[in-house]
Amino acid sequence: MRHAIGLALVLCGAAATQANAQSPQEVLQHLLSAPPVEAQFAPAFRAAVPMAQLTAVLQRLRGQIGPVREVKVTGDTATITTDTHRVNARIALDGNGQVTLLFFQPPVPLDVTLADATQALQTLGQDVAWLVLRDGAVLSEQGAEAKLAVGSAFKLGVLQVLAEDIDAGLRAWSDVVQLKARHKSLPTGRLQTYPDGAPVTLHTAALQMIAESDNTATDLLIDILGRDRVAAALGVAQVLTTREFFALKADEPARAAYLAAEMPDRPRIAAEAAATLPAISAASGPHDPGIEWYLPLSALCALIAPLADLPLMQVNPGPVPAQDWATVAYKGGSESGVLNFTSFLRDANGRAFCVAISINDPGEIDPPGALAAFQGLLSAASRAP
Repeated sequence: MRHAIGLALVLCGAAATQANAQSPQEVLQHLLSAPPVEAQFAPAFRAAVPMAQLTAVLQRLRGQIGPVREVKVTGDTATITTDTHRVNARIALDGNGQVTLLFFQPPVPLDVTLADATQALQTLGQDVAWLVLRDGAVLSEQGAEAKLAVGSAFKLGVLQVLAEDIDAGLRAWSDVVQLKARHKSLPTGRLQTYPDGAPVTLHTAALQMIAESDNTATDLLIDILGRDRVAAALGVAQVLTTREFFALKADEPARAAYLAAEMPDRPRIAAEAAATLPAISAASGPHDPGIEWYLPLSALCALIAPLADLPLMQVNPGPVPAQDWATVAYKGGSESGVLNFTSFLRDANGRAFCVAISINDPGEIDPPGALAAFQGLLSAASRAP
């Protein structure tokens, strides 16, 4: 499962020479007001991104957002504001002042309403659900009780069980557990590269599971905590490990047997399939109905709310523009045909929001379109009366 973050306009590269070096703010101001100049970009960047392509991308963006009113840059993160839109971007320059990294997220209209934002969501897939809560009250929802595939967002249930044990004094974040071969899954994540028997603290496993959507860390925690408890936290009868998920996707006979089996027989079939970890290429096909984690958005908002203040929940804000909120907790999930964004946010006035969407479709989902629609929903929620 891939962690759900989207790209809209991407451009990247690496180092060289330029006279009259400019600041990142000045470069962005120029790129969004006039055609790009080749000397502004490092050689590796120019090799990766043809100037004609870059010119077309920037021209299209300028036409969409209009004249730039303000550019704010902090580190390599930028916020560009026009009279009608806001664009979050990333930019990096080398020692010679040439661009080595350039990334624009989809523009978000400044005057978007909840009605506008939800209309944009409607077109993104066959099954689309959203939920916007403010201080527990529903501002907007569609299909919030529908059990849709949510990918790695199910990991919130694993974290809830761990947090309960820690709050009860049964475990500590500093407890060390042993990573075993049976826990190793496919990326995302990095723990699958650790040697068998590696000691890992519960905090490290939980942080990796949430911030990097580490599948091996997830399976390690499910094994330690007990899958029945995780299933209960999620409100489901049974829960797959990520290794079992990948194994069933890669093995058509096993998948068919699993789907045809009675509920008590399914764990055995999944475990047998997962005895050997498949290749990534064999497990990366489209969503197979019935082989996933199916949860309503109402359940995800209920799961993330009590976990939101954990520092590890705030390491990776995902697609949420963190500068717009006082605090951001985020977990999402995706595979081909499945996309979920779940966020718990507090604004400068201390109001608490849960903004979440799920999209399921037999074909491919457009990541930039989904990202733009989700960020529009966030923007509209923050200004809703």
